[in-house]
Amino acid sequence: MEVAYIFLAILIFVMYGLTTWYSSIEGFEDGKTTTLYDKDIFDEEYASIYDSLWNSNERIKYEEVSIHDLTLVEQPVTSIRVLDMCCGTATHACYFKQLGVDYLGVDTSDAMIEKARERCPNAKFNKGDISQPQLFSQKSFSHCLLLGFSMYMFPNAKIISDNAYQWLKPGGYFVVHLVDPDRFDPLHDLSSPFAAFSLQKYNLERQTESVVFFDKFKYTGKLVKKRNEDDASYDEVFSYYDEANNGGAKYRENKLSLTMPSKERMIDIIKTSGFTHIENVDLVRAGKEYQYICYFQK
Repeated sequence: MEVAYIFLAILIFVMYGLTTWYSSIEGFEDGKTTTLYDKDIFDEEYASIYDSLWNSNERIKYEEVSIHDLTLVEQPVTSIRVLDMCCGTATHACYFKQLGVDYLGVDTSDAMIEKARERCPNAKFNKGDISQPQLFSQKSFSHCLLLGFSMYMFPNAKIISDNAYQWLKPGGYFVVHLVDPDRFDPLHDLSSPFAAFSLQKYNLERQTESVVFFDKFKYTGKLVKKRNEDDASYDEVFSYYDEANNGGAKYRENKLSLTMPSKERMIDIIKTSGFTHIENVDLVRAGKEYQYICYFQK
C-alpha cells in the first residue's frame, strides 16, 4: 500500500509539472487582451465558471454543519436573521431558506447576484458594498457571514469587522473564512488530476498556479504573494480558443488585489472591533488544509 501511495504521488507531480511547464512556455501570442481589475472581474462570464473554480460541495456541506452546530442549534428559528456578506453565487442561501430562517445576501456584482437568484429563487438578495456602514441599520442581524476569501479583498479588514459588529444584535455571530496565507493550497481542485491529494505535499516549492480547460478557453490562475508580506494578488488569464467569437480578444486578464495578514493578526484585527473570538474550525476534513471557519461573537 505504501508503494502505491508513493507511485501515485510521483504520478501527480509529473502530470502537474507537465501541465504548468506547457503553460509557462506558451506565453502570450499576438492578440487583443482585455484586462479587468478587482470588482470588475465578477461579470457574467466569470460568474458562469465561479462555482466550478471556487466552490466544492464538500466544503459547502462542511461549513453548513459547522455553522449549524456552533451558532444555530439552540436558537429559535424566528430569532435568526442571516446577512451573507459578499454572497457571490450564494452557496448557502437555500440551506438557510430550508431551515426557515430569514436570509439576505448582499454583493456588489449584478452578475453574481443573478447567479445567486438562479440557485435559490426564494432567497432575498440586494446589491450593496459592505464597506459602507450605512448599508444596514444597527443591530439588524443575528449572524453575519463572510466566506470564500472575501475578507482578503478589502485593504482594511477593520472597516468590515466594525460594520459587522454594528449590524449584529448583542450576542450575534460573525463567521469568517480565514487561511494561513503562506501555507494553504491555492490550487483549484479542477487543476489537479486527483483533487483529494494536495500537490503541496510532494513539492519542495509551493505550487501556486492552476490550469483548467473550459469549453471556450484555457484558464490559468496564480496566487502572487511573497512570504510574510501582506500584499498579494490573484492573477488569472483566459486564453480563448477562437477570438472571433469573443469580440476579437485572444486573452482576458483578471487582476484581483488581496491583503493577506497572518491568520493570527487577522483574528486580532477582528477582535479590536469588539468581538470575542469563540473558535476556529479546521477545514482539513473538507480537503482544505490550513483553511478555517472562524467564529466571533458580539
